[in-house]
Amino acid sequence: MNLDKLFSWITGVVIAFAITGKLDVLQAWIWRAQAQVVYASRTSTWGSPRFFGPMKKSLPAHGQGQSAQEFSQ
Repeated sequence: MNLDKLFSWITGVVIAFAITGKLDVLQAWIWRAQAQVVYASRTSTWGSPRFFGPMKKSLPAHGQGQSAQEFSQ
């Protein structure tokens, strides 16, 4: 469905609700749908940030606790 058809359909729905005097009901539906989208897009539903498991301790950098002579060998 392209946007032209979608806009035509939405305009028809809004006009139908306006004719019947039920725009408040339509607005409540829109607000409820927006709230559901915001609730579903919260960060707690994105999954675990530790996808690859817990991080291992890093190894000490070269040269820590070693003399220059031991390091060159």
